[in-house]
Amino acid sequence: MRVIVVGGGIAGLGAAFRLREAGHAVVLLEKDTEVGGRCRSVLWNGVWAVTGAFAFLGSETNLTEQAKKLGIHQPDQLADLTAAHQWNVWVKRKQAVHFGSFDLLGAARHPFIPFGEKARLLATIPALARQVIAGDPRDITSAAAFDDVNACAYFRRYSPTFVDYFLEPCMGMFCGYGEDDFSLAWTVWSSSGRLSWGAKNIWSFKERGAGRLTWALGEHLRQDPGCDLRLGQAVRSVHPQGQGVRIETDAGTVTGDAVVMAVPGNHVAGLMPELDDARRAFFDSVDYAGHHIVYYLLDRPKGELLDTYVLPAADGFKRTGNLRFTDMGNGKTFAHSQWKDWGCRRHAGASDAELLDIAWRDVVDVLPELATTRVLDSFISRQPDAICKRPKGYIAGLQRFQALGQLERVVFCGDYLSNSTVGQSHWSGMQAAEQLMELA
Repeated sequence: MRVIVVGGGIAGLGAAFRLREAGHAVVLLEKDTEVGGRCRSVLWNGVWAVTGAFAFLGSETNLTEQAKKLGIHQPDQLADLTAAHQWNVWVKRKQAVHFGSFDLLGAARHPFIPFGEKARLLATIPALARQVIAGDPRDITSAAAFDDVNACAYFRRYSPTFVDYFLEPCMGMFCGYGEDDFSLAWTVWSSSGRLSWGAKNIWSFKERGAGRLTWALGEHLRQDPGCDLRLGQAVRSVHPQGQGVRIETDAGTVTGDAVVMAVPGNHVAGLMPELDDARRAFFDSVDYAGHHIVYYLLDRPKGELLDTYVLPAADGFKRTGNLRFTDMGNGKTFAHSQWKDWGCRRHAGASDAELLDIAWRDVVDVLPELATTRVLDSFISRQPDAICKRPKGYIAGLQRFQALGQLERVVFCGDYLSNSTVGQSHWSGMQAAEQLMELA
């Protein structure tokens, strides 16, 4: 087959790699001038700054296998970031409450939770634990029984403190989510995935960070004579027809036997004018949380600053979700902040310069002692469509979509079909390739 892959993020790259392994010709179309999508890195002031995904879950072994096939999974090239993903919640704008990796049982035992709330919170664990144990880590719909309520609304009945100072800040930090953006089903199932897939460590690469994986995939495909990698070529429309597909791009027409749609779910319907109403309804329902990342080089050592400050919306931090500080060892500090979806949407029309000014004012609001610090350099990575939202009812919609079955020459992949981790997105791409080969 000659397969056209639309989108060069981790899902599209995974699909293209698997198709080439099986001997099929691939044309990969990516609108940007480099591959990687939401998993890229840039070299900035001597530091590899990621512009999207920060790390990989050790339980997602498909990434380890992919890195090994590319020859980049070497012990001296890897970084264990497990400890770096522990965090401190900045409570009432004056107290740092340490919290390790996110875990419901650990949170329920935490001394910060009032005793009465702790007892009620612990009482929820057995039913949720049964789902965690029984859940299929490859199938988000296995948690459909919990799809009728948002996670924050559910847990607020038992422990408002848990929601305000653990759940919302954690989801805001990692996903940019607001309280209504993730269901209990997704929250429980994502825990099921981590436990069922084994190891819990979080890792990345010392060079290029998380972006090294997508960079290496791009280089591999660029050098592969069986893959036509076309960067800077935006797709305008996708048309399944007869025995093949026709793709209209800003550089002309591309034809093939089949297509893998590897773009964010909220972009699919706009690219496929002949899509049937039932599938269009699903894609029209897909929404993404924004999650901008702002980087700073500060003219001061880290000093007494904590590694991480996680900022709760309950204390007024609706825009910035967290701050991180790393001492460079030369009198400078490498810092960054991440925005929640609320801030990304509220300031969608602002320029980069305006966003940098707003973001720095948020930093000083949290840490007034930085008001006199000189910012030597800064930049912002804007991610308006960073992570798929999964509110209540999302999984039911996904089930209806899946029940429609496969199209003859079109398959879909991406984070919206599973989870927004790099590993789940990559897995969806490989699965799309397998589905297409089965259909052929």
